[in-house]
Amino acid sequence: MEDDAEIADLVLAYLKKEEAEAEKASCAEEAQILSTLKPPDLVILDLGLPGADGLEFLRVFRQNNLSPVIIVSARESDEDKIRGLGLGADDFVSKPFSPRVLMARVKAQLRRFTLQSGERESLRFGEFWLDRKGHVLERAGRALPMSRREFDILEYLAVHPWQAFKADELHRAVWGAEYGDLSTVAVHIQRIRKKIENDPSRPRWIRTVPGSGYRFTPDGDVA
Repeated sequence: MEDDAEIADLVLAYLKKEEAEAEKASCAEEAQILSTLKPPDLVILDLGLPGADGLEFLRVFRQNNLSPVIIVSARESDEDKIRGLGLGADDFVSKPFSPRVLMARVKAQLRRFTLQSGERESLRFGEFWLDRKGHVLERAGRALPMSRREFDILEYLAVHPWQAFKADELHRAVWGAEYGDLSTVAVHIQRIRKKIENDPSRPRWIRTVPGSGYRFTPDGDVA
């Protein structure tokens, strides 16, 4: 999605040169319709769109779609980047940009998403192997002791990578209850971190997003 027609056409031309099927949308509303009719494998998103803001599109898009989103924007403030990444964007490219570099990032995101989504009965991150069917977490071939709730929380976060969940959302998804002691979510997160993080105070896998909850980062970026 790009509000500048020339830039949109340039990006579209490069995508088609890479033999990718691509469509452009000039506003968030049009993009929402297109993404509903045919869910995309990847979205290139401009923040400065007419009508609804690009961040609002991203918020709605992330409710039902985990495909990679690359923000391309003239906004370079840390706040915009933090908000975009917090809402589930996977990369941020500042204008002006090199179309060749953008294409390289597109390929990288598609490759990573394919690796993370290819085998849904088991998920791998770093040296860990999450066996969803057997409810076992292994590290370097050795099973780690985990309670059922700990496993369920880790599994839920891992199958929704890069998406932030508040404590009440995790409690509802894992415990299946609308109401309850939400502090137990934080306690379970701390226990999980002690088992999978080299330094729980600087987590790589389960990150705390201020005001948004917890997010699983399959590439293991250090906070």
